[in-house]
Formats: sequence, structure tokens, C-alpha cells
Amino acid sequence: MKILYDFQIFSNQNVGGISRYIYELITQFDQDNFIDWEIPVIYSSNIYLKKHPFFSKKLLPHPFQLKDNVNFISKAAFVKEKLLYKITNQIHKERFLVMEYEKNKALNIEKIKQGNFDIFHPTYFDSYFMDYIGDKTYVLTIHDLINQVFPEMMLYQPDKNKAMIERADRIITVSENTKKDLINIFNVDEQKIDVIYLANSLEEKSGHVSEEFKKKIPEKYLLFVGGRLDYKNFLFFAQMFASLKLKNNDLNIVCTGSPFNASEQYLFNKLGIQDCVYNTFVNDDELIYLYQNAIAFVFPSVYEGFGLPVLEAFSCGCPAVISNSSSLSEIGEDAAVYFEPKNPESILNALKNVVNNPALREEKIAKGYEQLKKFSWEKTANQTKEVYKKALLKV
Repeated sequence: MKILYDFQIFSNQNVGGISRYIYELITQFDQDNFIDWEIPVIYSSNIYLKKHPFFSKKLLPHPFQLKDNVNFISKAAFVKEKLLYKITNQIHKERFLVMEYEKNKALNIEKIKQGNFDIFHPTYFDSYFMDYIGDKTYVLTIHDLINQVFPEMMLYQPDKNKAMIERADRIITVSENTKKDLINIFNVDEQKIDVIYLANSLEEKSGHVSEEFKKKIPEKYLLFVGGRLDYKNFLFFAQMFASLKLKNNDLNIVCTGSPFNASEQYLFNKLGIQDCVYNTFVNDDELIYLYQNAIAFVFPSVYEGFGLPVLEAFSCGCPAVISNSSSLSEIGEDAAVYFEPKNPESILNALKNVVNNPALREEKIAKGYEQLKKFSWEKTANQTKEVYKKALLKV
């Protein structure tokens, strides 16, 4: 059985849950003689794809690196010309990324037209393939429906259109909660949907973090992992942290991901917590270190299709304090401490209980290890293979 995955998520995402999902699937299928796969891609900066032996030497290098070595006579001229230089480079970089996307897309269209595959499995929600797929079997994974559930919170609207969902022979959702949303919003036949959980990719280990990195991290901190869009509820968490810190003066927040923006920095200053909120972009080893040494991992999101960081925390022996919304209680069960994501008293009580109660932290760490046993990429791949079989049989 040959599966054609497309390029989309590997052009859209350098790092993240969806591209990791596809990477873990193909890694498992490498050990399965029944499954053959292909991902037509010329350019990609995705870190997981670059790790795979097939792509590590095949991908063309990304030609753009912003250079910061301009020298000018006066400070004013330096600032002005340097800014112009950066803007020009950014424009060229964005043009290249569009070109990169279109070249990958053209290659994928050609592969779809050739039809040398049994099942097509797109990796994201550009419906470009609908004009070319004909009657070939196709499987779609729905990770979440955040755009439909909370459209007011989203800056963009990926093309998750009804025609694309209706055309799919089988649909995979990554949680029962996402399945429920799919049925309620798009009226999809329940018999067409298979729920397949994701899994953890971090292996608990230590000793691979530099002393320089360790020195940047405060001794006592709560950990926030991932993006900070509105639905992630980070700013609400920051406000609650300011109240918590009144009686826990040595407590900090450590965030992973993109640098803080101006609005976030303004709020930190207003709350008086600007000196105890840290941000760093990390590799897997550094992320493991952060989980292992945190007082707790805090996940205040109002909506998640699955919630991979919850399993990451479990795998690293980090107590998880998470909202009881969407799929999170489904994934965490009794291994986490829960709160109402928009209730100040609820989140403060949850944080106080975990910060001030070592016995509770130890209890949740032990339960987290047990809960983690229910998830594995091997199980995800095996269940996905069964969905592919059902799709081919049209059942």
C-alpha cells in the first residue's frame, strides 16, 4: 500500500505538532513492509523532516539568512540603513517562501496527476488537490476546529471547507472532542470518523544541556510551552501569576517559543512581573530540561484538539496544571490538576495547590507516568494503517 502525503505542513511549519505527527508516522512506517510512503518536497526548513535519513541529504538548502554586518559612519545613519537593510531582506525572504511553496505545490500536483499511489493523505488544509485527485482514495486528519469554534480569536482562516471534508473517504480526528466538534459543525456521519490519539516524542533524559543554558533559567518557575495566540489564554495566566507571586516572591514563568511582543511586554510592566517572565527558543534536550526542573507545567488553553505538551510533561516527570476545556481532560484524565480557563479563583487555587503542596506534585507525577502508557506512536501508526485499509475497501 502506497501513501502519498503532501508538502503542506512542511512548507508551513518549521516545528510543531502536526509536522511531528506526520514525521512520526513515516518513521513508524519505515519499519512496516506493508506501507510505502512518499512526501514530494523540494524545499523545507522543517526540523523533523531534516532529521529523517531520506530527506536529510535531499532537501535543497534555504538560501536566505538575514545578515547583520552593515557598518555606517554615524549612529543615526547606521540605525536607518540597518532597518532598511532588514526590511529589504525580509521582503526577499517572503518572496522566496512564496516561491518555495509554489514549487512544492507544483511538484505535488504532478505527483497527484500521475496517480502512482493508493491513498492520498494531505497534511494540512489547502484544498488545491481537489481539482486533480479524481476518484482516488483520500484520508483527511482533523487536528482541531479552533477556527470554527472560536473564529473571533483567530488571525487567519485555514481552508477547512465542507467540500474537502465531504470528499474524504475516511476522517481521522485526534480526540473524541474533535470528533464531536466535527459532527456538530459539519454534520459528518459518525461512521466515517476514526479517533486516533497522538503520542509523546520526548524521551526523558538529561546531560545534554549546556551550562550556559542552565544559567539562563531561574531556579523556581512555572513552565508555559508553545504558541501564545488568544485561545492559548497566556495573558490571563500572566495576570493570575501576578496575584500568585504576591506570596511566592521567588516564583517565575519560563516560556518557550517566539519572543514576547510589545503587548505582552506592556502587560508584564503593568503587572510588575517584567523581571520574572523569561522566554527562550529550545531544542528537544533543552525542553526536556525545562520540564524536568519546573515546579509545574501550566496549560491554560481554552481549546486544544489534542494537547501534546500534556504528554510531554508526563514523560518528563513534570506536574501538569491544565484547563478542563475541550480535549485536555480526555488526554490527562486523573493525572493532572484542572481549572476553569476563564475563572480567576479556579486557576489561582489550582496553582497554589500545586506550588505549595509537594505531595500533590509527587502524586500527579506518578499518575502522569501511568497515563502516558496509554499513548505510543506505534499504536498511532497501527491504527492509522487500519484506517487506510478501511478507506481502500470503502467501509
